[in-house]
Amino acid sequence: MKLLPVTASGAQVAYLDVGATDGRARVYLGGLGLASTVSFAPVIGHPVLAGRGRHVLVDLLGSGWSDHDDDFSYTIDEHAAVVATVIEALGLHRTTLVGHSLGGSIAISLAAQRPDLVGELIVAEPNLDPGVGTLSAQIASFDEDDFVASGMHSIIDADDMTTGTRTLRRWSPRGLHRTAVSLLAERPMTFRAQLTAASMPKRYISGELSAENLDALRATGSDVRVVSNAAHLMMDDNLDGFVTLLADPL
Repeated sequence: MKLLPVTASGAQVAYLDVGATDGRARVYLGGLGLASTVSFAPVIGHPVLAGRGRHVLVDLLGSGWSDHDDDFSYTIDEHAAVVATVIEALGLHRTTLVGHSLGGSIAISLAAQRPDLVGELIVAEPNLDPGVGTLSAQIASFDEDDFVASGMHSIIDADDMTTGTRTLRRWSPRGLHRTAVSLLAERPMTFRAQLTAASMPKRYISGELSAENLDALRATGSDVRVVSNAAHLMMDDNLDGFVTLLADPL
């Protein structure tokens, strides 16, 4: 685990950087309430990907093993800017950016802000449209202070002790709330529109059991692939299938 200061107060982002340093690197971003270093660890350790290239797993600020910073805005675009800082600090260019759920939306924002850093874009069921998101809507239904005081505990207590619940506990309550609100918010250009406008090779991966309208997804110009027997948490539901589609060249 490595750390990089990314805010004025010195808050640090935690990331894993493993594998060969030659060739194009893959940068991984996890979902809301999750941690990239946990969600994608089985992915980069899978025989299809293990030992192939460089893998950088970034825990978003406020999540996983990264620091909390209540002065940080936690908007999607600011999360993307922080990830760009990590990529630049590592001297990487034209990365293969892989994002799941929230991480996919951040990846789309990053590709729009800094296309020079993204050679390929792979997103797995990102939030594409304003107001769409089950967990994010549940979180955003609270006032921020109420969520910090009791809302986060109510969400955690309503679940069993899955890996997702454990990583949820590691999130900054304010960071989680602000991120969820930003994920749902109206934007000058939606994530769907940004994905459509992105000029680099791009792939959209969906779970068979949670798939949207595939024709609408193809209309973004993405290579659309479906993981069989999988829902939104496709890395857990069908790891082999997810990794196969992830590793298939664009």
